Amino acid sequence: MMLRTLVFTLALLLPQMAVATCNGTDLRTRLTADQTADLDALMRDMPYPDGNHWIAHKGDQTIHLIGTIHVADPRLPAVADALAPVIATADALLVEATAIEEEQLKDAMATRPELISLASGPTLIDLMPAEDWAELAQAASQRGIPPFMAAKLQPWYLSLILGMPPCVMTAMQNGGEGLDKALLRVASENGTPATALEPFDTLFTLMGQDPLEEQVALLRLGTFGVQQLEDLTATLVAQYFAQEHGAIMPLNRVVTRSWLDLPKSEFDVLFDDMLDKLLVRRNANWLPKITASQGVTVVAVGAGHLGGTHGLLNLLAGDGYMLTRQPF
Repeated sequence: MMLRTLVFTLALLLPQMAVATCNGTDLRTRLTADQTADLDALMRDMPYPDGNHWIAHKGDQTIHLIGTIHVADPRLPAVADALAPVIATADALLVEATAIEEEQLKDAMATRPELISLASGPTLIDLMPAEDWAELAQAASQRGIPPFMAAKLQPWYLSLILGMPPCVMTAMQNGGEGLDKALLRVASENGTPATALEPFDTLFTLMGQDPLEEQVALLRLGTFGVQQLEDLTATLVAQYFAQEHGAIMPLNRVVTRSWLDLPKSEFDVLFDDMLDKLLVRRNANWLPKITASQGVTVVAVGAGHLGGTHGLLNLLAGDGYMLTRQPF
């Protein structure tokens, strides 16, 4: 389940996600004294833990870094309007995925079922105990996915689905627009070229590279309740609008660790491995493309990519850029 909650948390900070109003509560108000102490320790001395809009200057180069959240929220239109002049006057917009990558992904999922499915061999029903599968099948059914279809999905992909409360699945089916889509539309209307920072299948490659048995082992850790997942959603959205992106993953670590019957050391190894794949490696791969840009560039990516030792802000600071926080 750690895999599911972490992937879901990241997904909310990644493209192509829309979220309805779920009935969750902010978990920050319910932390125990021990959890608060753990969170404080994780946050201590973290570089650039907050701020959703920064400017990096170096020579004649100006880079706006905007942390986004890919959910539909009534507060986002005002944010997009405030950022529109920045996008409209920029020489380039760099994002995680443009409409081109979205179409490539749709085509690939239609023609390359192995991206998300177990194309051959045993299904998940055959790969885990019956009681474990029964729990997962029920959770899949709650999200409108027939168990026979869920059984044929790659474990990491089913983890992603089961990490979303049903209200999120409903919202995804009904559409909705996060900040990324709004900024891409502004760029299109003003002739600002938009380019993706990575190929469309990057996340699929990263998530699917672990051996099948390891993916199944993570999947078998169990499922969280719908209310727990809605609380995680509400907490993440609240952190984003408080511009506390640096605390998103530490809080996720502290809370979900307490929900699992797993040794702390083992949990942390799994959590760190996922962070390495989905944040650390991708940030490192993006950096050369960001620093090679000319003139005024806007980089609009999930807010989780900004802060921390391996975040884009600290990487740019280490490369000699002067950073200045902006209003958001």
